[in-house]
Amino acid sequence: MKRILLLLAAALTLSGQTTPATTHVWETLKYAPLRPLTFPNVDEITLSNGMRVLLLENHEVPMVRGVALVRTGNLFDPKGKVGLASLTGSALRSGGTDSKTGDQIDEDLENIAASVESGIGETTGTVSFSCLKENAPQVIAVFEDLLAHPAFRQNRIDLIKQQMMSEITRRNDDPGEIAQREFADIVYGRDNSYGWPEDISDILAIQRPDVVAFYQRYFFPANIMLAVQGDFDTAQMKAQLESIFKDWTVKQAPVPPFPKVHFDYKPGTYLADKQDVTQTNFEIGQPGGELNNPDYPALEVMSDILGGGFNSRLFRRLRTQLGYVYGINASWGANYDHPGLFRVSGSTQAPTTVPAIQAAMQEVERMRQEPVTDQELEGAKETVLNSFVFYFDTPGKTISRLLTYYYFGYPKDFIFNYQKAVKTVTKEDVLRVAKKYLDPAKFVTVAVGNPKDFGEPLTKLGQPVTPIDLTIPMPAAMRRNMPQGMPPSENEK
Repeated sequence: MKRILLLLAAALTLSGQTTPATTHVWETLKYAPLRPLTFPNVDEITLSNGMRVLLLENHEVPMVRGVALVRTGNLFDPKGKVGLASLTGSALRSGGTDSKTGDQIDEDLENIAASVESGIGETTGTVSFSCLKENAPQVIAVFEDLLAHPAFRQNRIDLIKQQMMSEITRRNDDPGEIAQREFADIVYGRDNSYGWPEDISDILAIQRPDVVAFYQRYFFPANIMLAVQGDFDTAQMKAQLESIFKDWTVKQAPVPPFPKVHFDYKPGTYLADKQDVTQTNFEIGQPGGELNNPDYPALEVMSDILGGGFNSRLFRRLRTQLGYVYGINASWGANYDHPGLFRVSGSTQAPTTVPAIQAAMQEVERMRQEPVTDQELEGAKETVLNSFVFYFDTPGKTISRLLTYYYFGYPKDFIFNYQKAVKTVTKEDVLRVAKKYLDPAKFVTVAVGNPKDFGEPLTKLGQPVTPIDLTIPMPAAMRRNMPQGMPPSENEK
């Protein structure tokens, strides 16, 4: 043991001779600059049926992957049947095709370690596949069969509806998710497809003819963009896709634009009373913007300084100095084709709810009143720029990003112009965009917690407090079918 201690002391002495005590090892590390971002050569073709296709050869691994983007989304859900798009996206894959059930397709794909998946989100429908190189023709044929001939079997639709209704009954279990959902619904408005809630009555109203009609309206070749990347010969893949898709020639009228956002909300404080929790989750913010806004690079740097990580102003003030929060962050939300949301998100013990929100608001106001430091600016710019390396670290991400740009009408070099713009952001730019775009008078504050435990009432925030109704409407028929003696859930009280 003595020998080990002597050796350790000698090692420490030697290290002290080469590195001063005040210098940390990581401060001596040198990193090479990141390589310039480049797009590989991507072939673009249009099949005879009108489907646009992007092809990227990549021979690193013997795999072929593809994704189709369909211009559709839950923004096209009809009122009273919210959830139709999501149900259609799930049932397209699990419902099988005219020739095979979903279970039969599952078995065929599992036997060759392949997959085909489908889904519909807010502004895109996706159908994707992944397989080994040698199985590509077989899997792409299944992929085409699902796109062109889905069966939407009733038993699968019924199962998905049950799953969706079950999720609705549990949507108030997580206070953080409640805060995020209610904040978005309030700012976007509950009377339109950006903010209206999905209720059990909506799911019950959806029938198989609705699903089939939704599919027929949006799933046709000219409304789809397909990207394929992997270990293949481009010329052979072109011929293969042309052959497999040649008989799918369905035509429809062009799909209309997605609905526009019209912000018409009431700024103020909103309370979701949830008495089974000991902490408060909160969301503070307002409408954000779109990615093609020339000020977006400066806004991204600004939000990183405000709440982008452990060195952000919000974290240092509310967590490190005051000890109010477990975690807190801020982001300037921007979408491709409609405004996102600027939000400050955090959680705190119930007694510190009001001072935590007040401290967060003070940091937002400080961002609008005084310039950031040189260290803050360079750190945030470095963080944003370093994230670019993950945009193109795989061929799949590369072609997926390019496909997304084409889908939303962005130029191919958008990401490169954005990168250049981030590099030129100044302290003056950060202060300018903070003053221009952050407007506390338009802020919505949503708190989810038990007000009995708040150290101070939310009215201390200086705005009227509006209660949020978390009741989940339960159709009478479903209540009658509940087991006798079963107590109502918190959501039904």
